Amino acid sequence: MSIQPLQGKKIAVLVESQYIASEIAQYRDRFEEAGATVHFLANLYDNAFLQLVSEVEEPGNTPRLLTVTGDVRKAHPEDYAAVIVAANYPSVRLRHFIPPNGPDGRPVPITPDMVRSPPAVQFFGRAMRNPSIIKGALCHGLWLLTPTPELLAGRKVICHDVVLADIANAGGHYTPSDSGVVVDGDLVTGRSVHEVPQFIARIQELLVARAPVDSAPPAEVHETPRPLPGVPPRTASPRSILVVLSNHGYWGEELVGPLEVFEREGYHVEFATPDGRRPVALPPSMDASFIDPPLGRPVTSPEMARAVRKLDDMGPDRPELARLFDTPLNLSALLPERPYFSHPMLVRGLEAYYRERDQALRAFERFDALLLVGGSGPIADMANNQRVHDLILGFLRMDKPIAAECYAVTCLAFARDIEDRRSILRNKHVTGHCLEYDYKDGTGFVGTDFNMGPPPYPLEYILRDATAPEGQYHGNFGKERSVIVDYPFITGRSTPDSTLTGEKLVEVLEQGLRKWGFS
Repeated sequence: MSIQPLQGKKIAVLVESQYIASEIAQYRDRFEEAGATVHFLANLYDNAFLQLVSEVEEPGNTPRLLTVTGDVRKAHPEDYAAVIVAANYPSVRLRHFIPPNGPDGRPVPITPDMVRSPPAVQFFGRAMRNPSIIKGALCHGLWLLTPTPELLAGRKVICHDVVLADIANAGGHYTPSDSGVVVDGDLVTGRSVHEVPQFIARIQELLVARAPVDSAPPAEVHETPRPLPGVPPRTASPRSILVVLSNHGYWGEELVGPLEVFEREGYHVEFATPDGRRPVALPPSMDASFIDPPLGRPVTSPEMARAVRKLDDMGPDRPELARLFDTPLNLSALLPERPYFSHPMLVRGLEAYYRERDQALRAFERFDALLLVGGSGPIADMANNQRVHDLILGFLRMDKPIAAECYAVTCLAFARDIEDRRSILRNKHVTGHCLEYDYKDGTGFVGTDFNMGPPPYPLEYILRDATAPEGQYHGNFGKERSVIVDYPFITGRSTPDSTLTGEKLVEVLEQGLRKWGFS
């Protein structure tokens, strides 16, 4: 029986039309001979499959067709041991995007941030930020990284001559090599398609080197303590938290507070937004001189204002955590939209929606908890967002904790199964932005482009109604802190409760906390 050193490993190859047929064949044949499973991924544009054409003339070859069934929008780089960008012009096609329409129905002007939005750019960007994934880019493949130049800055690479100027402008270090292949840690690059055999060999060597050694001496055996009742077992890998942020502005401290707690615990954090664009902090949350109208005093310390500005920074010297904002998970691409009831084929449409929703939610099983960050932005694009609701319901079905702060608690009140339409907060105890802290006309959305006046609803009233008949809303007005734990929910009232919300989420995960903050 032949030895298959890559047995059980999966490899993703990002491809589009104008691929080189012999290159694609070598990926499939050589990796599969070594025991790996190769998935070809492209943007399927809501189709079940895509037929790609090889328009490259090769000796003895006629143009070929490649049927791709893997959708890069729904795939996750963390599922793969290696991610490869095909040579030639697939990277150009994979960078294609369509500008969104504005309120008038016309496409809005293109901005530099839009070039970061294509699914393949986001997919490969996430892979680049994960050192446990081997990355490969051959020939023109590095063009898929130039929209996010910070991912190339300082990396030793080799590429096709046509791409060299763009790589240098992105901060990559062009490194000539007699072999035509350069390895820089977890990144393997090749000069042209002529280097495919060496390119594959270097990737395979890295994958084998990272495989567990079967002949390692047995570890010393210790008696494993029994877990306490109700306490989830601690996993060997760090906890992973999904943080959902509004595209219309989050309140800075309500993100920074929990993040500092998660960082102390060594947790892994990923960000998501409703439309995949980079989230931004609300301007007042970065301004220590801003006077909060209900309280008549500043609510952001100079230290916190600096921390938020650092996280919101888009400059080349920004911290690594801020760079994660560039490619958040796109909920509108990852989760399906429920059809209108006027759909001409409603039954078939609903069947497809439920099937796609359940399949999409499986991709979120890798997260241990969900955090919905507050501020006025969630009112505009999260509170009544069906995809956000489906995400919450998915975490609820998986019996995983869900934390929400300030106005983002509304998402919990409105998340309801379409069959019974009862709030998931029914009979629960929660807190949230109380009436005494609500804004008046013109003061609730300072510094944003959607100043609609006061919040369109009093959150306290919604939460009082949603928790009935046996639950309760706790405003705790006059008390400095208000955080309620009623598993699986952890709710924080407002900005000063941000850090405590994160701490209580940790206690839920590590100590099995189920109720706290109410009698």
